[in-house]
Amino acid sequence: MAALALAVLAAGVASLVPGLVALEVRESPLGPLLYFAPVSVGARFEVRFVHSVERTPVREVFAVGPDLAIYLVETVYESFGAGLPTTADKGARFILDGGRMRITGLRRRIGELRLAVSSVPGHALTIPGETVVLANLAEPGTALTLRVVHAPAAAFLFRGRFWWKRG
Repeated sequence: MAALALAVLAAGVASLVPGLVALEVRESPLGPLLYFAPVSVGARFEVRFVHSVERTPVREVFAVGPDLAIYLVETVYESFGAGLPTTADKGARFILDGGRMRITGLRRRIGELRLAVSSVPGHALTIPGETVVLANLAEPGTALTLRVVHAPAAAFLFRGRFWWKRG
């Protein structure tokens, strides 16, 4: 009984701690929560996929901004094709790197990242220390929304690093 009371008290106190930030993945903008992980301002994460036409790997690197928006900061790809950039944004650098094209120094504000789960293997979200295959979260074709949110500490106590809706 004392352990239960202590757990309830700890959860109550933890829910009042401000400043915790998490990356969440939802089915559509307002759908069920599929994935949840603590992040920090400035943290980077990646979305990897295989280009639907070129059939070559693409890696997009995002960062969490101080406004909790998602920013595209780098793109790496192996071929030119539909939807792939041929020049860098103003202030960014286009680099040929061992047969790959890299655009670094981007600061493109995305806000929330919306994407559809690909049926082509290789579509994944990578945060430091963990890679999540998106097809393990939702069926191919499902619309997902990635956003950075303020989260109460209690969310981290009960959900831990992540929370799977399906798996």
